[in-house]
Amino acid sequence: MTKLLELATLDERRLGNRDRNWDYEDVLVVGQPVQISLKKLAPSQTEFVILKTVGEIEIVSDSSNQAISTQTPVFLTQVPEINILARTFSDQIQDRALQITFQDDNGHQLNQVRIKLTAVQVCLDIDADRDGIIEANNPHKRDWQWGINNHGAVLLVNSDRDTFYTDGQSDGEESLIKGLLDLKDFSFMIVRKAGLRNLPSGYELELSVNKDTARRIRIYDELDRDGYELIGPGITRARIRDTDRDIILAIEGLSYPDVDFDGIVEINLSLVKNGKSVYSDRVVFRVAPWMMTPNTLSPITVFVSRLSNGINQEFIEELRKVVGKANAQLDVIPFEFHQDDPWMQDEIEIGYTQAPGHLLPVVFDSPRDRGLVEFPKRKLLGIDFGYVTRKSRYLATKLDSFGNLEVSPPVTVKGVHYPFGRLIFGGTRKDIILEPRRRMLKVLRDFLYAQKIQAPLEIFSDWLSVGHIDEFMTFVPAPTSKGFKLLLASPKQTYNILNRLREQGHAQLLLRQGKKLFNKPADVSVANILDDQDLTNHNQKFQEYINWNREILKQELELSDEDIIELPALFADDGYGRAETFFPNMVNMIVLNQHLGIPKPFGPKLNSQCQFEAYVQEVLEPLGLVCHFIDDWEPYFRSRGEIHCGTNTRRQPFAQKWWEIEPAFLENKS
Repeated sequence: MTKLLELATLDERRLGNRDRNWDYEDVLVVGQPVQISLKKLAPSQTEFVILKTVGEIEIVSDSSNQAISTQTPVFLTQVPEINILARTFSDQIQDRALQITFQDDNGHQLNQVRIKLTAVQVCLDIDADRDGIIEANNPHKRDWQWGINNHGAVLLVNSDRDTFYTDGQSDGEESLIKGLLDLKDFSFMIVRKAGLRNLPSGYELELSVNKDTARRIRIYDELDRDGYELIGPGITRARIRDTDRDIILAIEGLSYPDVDFDGIVEINLSLVKNGKSVYSDRVVFRVAPWMMTPNTLSPITVFVSRLSNGINQEFIEELRKVVGKANAQLDVIPFEFHQDDPWMQDEIEIGYTQAPGHLLPVVFDSPRDRGLVEFPKRKLLGIDFGYVTRKSRYLATKLDSFGNLEVSPPVTVKGVHYPFGRLIFGGTRKDIILEPRRRMLKVLRDFLYAQKIQAPLEIFSDWLSVGHIDEFMTFVPAPTSKGFKLLLASPKQTYNILNRLREQGHAQLLLRQGKKLFNKPADVSVANILDDQDLTNHNQKFQEYINWNREILKQELELSDEDIIELPALFADDGYGRAETFFPNMVNMIVLNQHLGIPKPFGPKLNSQCQFEAYVQEVLEPLGLVCHFIDDWEPYFRSRGEIHCGTNTRRQPFAQKWWEIEPAFLENKS
């Protein structure tokens, strides 16, 4: 804000001749005091000053902030500087004025200055208190604070598609508004412009942002004409049109927070005279982050590819039963959208973004780009369903698939509450893995960290051939103080069960009975597994890797041993030192409320009961969970994946709003 406007420079230039009277013209901004130095204006013999006002303006002493009487002489020494203030806007040019008369000690007039004034309103308003209403001149509109009782406007990335585009682009890629459906994805601002239709000569109202912000947003005027783009990529400044009415502007986000963008958007409305800003109002938005949903939230829709050879038809029907029991919908995706790519979980992660009054599901598309590459844009992107992706000049590895991305349920760690859980993804360990090491692409990691509110952590998954954390961990709801249990794959637990069977005289029971691998019978006895020293050695090593991850997860999620359940699993060396599953991996399950769709492990049967299934039921069903063992051998296990890999679930969002996070969380997050 400029307190002197143009007066000080004019005073110095124009009052060289002290025996004349001078007229000025200037503009007051409603509510903003302007300082005038009477001491600088006064001729040297001045003893008294007489102030006279026309129209609604207030005169106060700059030092005491007390009102100064008008029409009556006062000593110049008592009022060396004054402030003038207008609390209402003009409805005519120069409808108010201030006359200043300077007198000597005998009361003779030395000089007279008349300032003709026009009061204009320069006010840009937003929904600063996040209640869905744009209030007038909220004192907190210029900053952003976290917390349920704090303030700061929210801006959505307009990443859905309310109009059909042949190239699959989202609304944010078009520089116009696509009608009412599109408008609901916008936030709004109001330029308070009433009274004068046209500003005094030489003055304009200008909207402006910096160059980087212009890349992140679009601002539209003329909403009744599909929107006229004022600000956007390559456009940092725009003149506000002449009108005597308030102007509603629509604003959309184009970019989620990222490594080069903290999500804060500052917008200025300036009163400009001859290209120079003389006063500015400012508002601040924060772009809403992209958020993931944990297994403890209720499912809405489960997606699965229908493979063209019919190999997963029976699986789909079994899955449909479980999805129905969970009161969710199964969406079976036809061949045209997946080209026989079965790995739905690896291609996408379905989350959401949210602003006051509007929630938008958003699919995060991984850079793996195989048969499902067109699925998220062609099938999911649409009205009220957004899309985001991150690409890199580096080739994606298996660790860049989203089977390698999970989120915990809400946790409290060292007194800091994470109400939306913590993102978890897998990486490498230089002390374990020789070249080639694999790590999630930096563009993905940067994006995840930049969302802030789900405080990511990286664990070790490069020991796996496929390299996804869903091969050894998942979360299930549980009636405990934390509300969940962490399930971990456990070779140790498998050997415990097999050793018990051998001790009981059941060493010849078969695993994988009746199944085939590589066109050969896959049957293997308990004795054969226990006697295979290479297999044992490999699984001891793989168990160490799981244990290392276990300790990291205990620390970063503040879990105790009671919060963790180990499920039988076994891994084989893939020939390159990494692990692949030996029998269907039960941890790689789909969690739908209390119903668990678990890969049928084909473990050793005793009295017609699979001992692996019996163990899982024994440890999970007391938690109120229902175990549904589904045969995924042919469509998924034989291709080195399981149920979780082959499905994807859209879930209900969190009840809490992300902007309600307490500031302490952001100050202390890991």
